[in-house]
Amino acid sequence: MEGNDPKSKHRKKVQNYLKYSGFAIQFFVLVLIGALLGKRLDAYFGLERPLITIFLILFFSGGYFYKLYIDLFK
Repeated sequence: MEGNDPKSKHRKKVQNYLKYSGFAIQFFVLVLIGALLGKRLDAYFGLERPLITIFLILFFSGGYFYKLYIDLFK
């Protein structure tokens, strides 16, 4: 049986690890982009509070979690 082979079990663990670590890296990059872009736009518009930064971080995070939900449950 191929499913009980130790190599296939190890391969499955590695694939899961790479899949979920890829999700984490994508999320981190999107939050970083939202923060940097928001900070730049806040400075451009002369806002004292980081309103655009907060909005973009929440917007990108929400969009990513929606994408993650779709990817995990399809």
